[in-house]
Amino acid sequence: MGRDKNSYSILNVRKGASDEEIKRAYVALVKKYDPENHVEQFMIIKDAYERLRDPKKRAQEDLYTFNPVEGEFMFNKEERVDISDTELQGKIKQLEMKLRESPDDDEVKKSLIRLYMQRSYKKVKRKLWSEAISDWQQILNIETTHHFARHNLIYAYIYLGYSYAIHGLYEEALELWEQALQMNPDNTALLQNIALAYELAGNREKARTYWMEVVKRWRQELDKKPDDEYLKTLIIEVHKHYGSMAATDKRDKESALQQYREILKIQPDDFDAHYQIAATLLDEQKWDMAIEELNKLLQLNPKNVDVLNMLGWALLNAGQVDAAFNAWKKSLQIDPKNAATRDNLIRAHLSLGKRLRENGLYTPALVHFKALLKYLPRSPEVHFEIGSTYLLRGDIPSAYNEFNTVLKIDPRNKLAKKALSELKLKR
Repeated sequence: MGRDKNSYSILNVRKGASDEEIKRAYVALVKKYDPENHVEQFMIIKDAYERLRDPKKRAQEDLYTFNPVEGEFMFNKEERVDISDTELQGKIKQLEMKLRESPDDDEVKKSLIRLYMQRSYKKVKRKLWSEAISDWQQILNIETTHHFARHNLIYAYIYLGYSYAIHGLYEEALELWEQALQMNPDNTALLQNIALAYELAGNREKARTYWMEVVKRWRQELDKKPDDEYLKTLIIEVHKHYGSMAATDKRDKESALQQYREILKIQPDDFDAHYQIAATLLDEQKWDMAIEELNKLLQLNPKNVDVLNMLGWALLNAGQVDAAFNAWKKSLQIDPKNAATRDNLIRAHLSLGKRLRENGLYTPALVHFKALLKYLPRSPEVHFEIGSTYLLRGDIPSAYNEFNTVLKIDPRNKLAKKALSELKLKR
């Protein structure tokens, strides 16, 4: 999932940038890479800009782009002091000793927390993240509701996780993000990051669990903003992704149907969802249900050849032979050169001919085999099937003629030679 270089990185803006920020970045890049002298680069920049301007395309981009952390580390004025490491360390050790001796002394706790915050501020400035995290954890051990320490710890987990994730270190990112989520379970952007990281790490089961939770949150937002195309697209794309994955698993067809039906709740006329439902029902051999779904699609797209081709097979398997061939004939009227339709007609005539012949219905079988000559007039296989059917019906002269026709087309055909030899012996 996702792309190596997304539109945000092309325009050099962060995910979540405003339309104005995106436009400014685009204008600046166009000035640098004007279309006359940098055609290829300009087209890449233009495509990225167009994707981020369109709510639906931006949603498709955002779905598989990690969310950067929002905000910043929080320190008050007295915590942003310039004090030597040696002096600070000495004071902390003294107060830690006092706290062990008097664990309920609130003044000692307050002073020690302030010193931990001062030390963590110095660590942050030096990007010594693990040491800063240790200080905030110490603070929360003393005062579980300390706002700045809690905020900074969550921020650090998300910030570091993002840094790991964008460099492909998904397991490391997930370890930090899972800790952040325990402290801040309402963070939808964080949930999406975890879902995407599990997806990229190859843990599909975990990824699905988190994606479905993210979708649930987005649905709640959509209930408040029912016309938001961006939100609709985010939800639909997740369902499409998991629908297509489930459709390839023979044990999970019902899950595929569920995913596509969820899309229709948001976008009732979504062609792809209807089509995939029909394809899944066809694969499940639920012919009547597939026919119903395909007829709905034809009402929306009466000239869609792919739908007509699929409908033909659903009808044929449901025993509606004439209706099946009518569907394929209609497809050919729309697109006379459609190779799939032609192939469907050939396969259907051949299959029905053989089935009828096996049941002793030779005349109807010949109707289907002879219909193949319209598409395959010089096919040795077709003429051999016709000859074999004549033979079974007892029409020796007609069988003899057909086997000879096979040899005229394919002089080395062993089956026809054998059949003719056997016929000569019977004469």
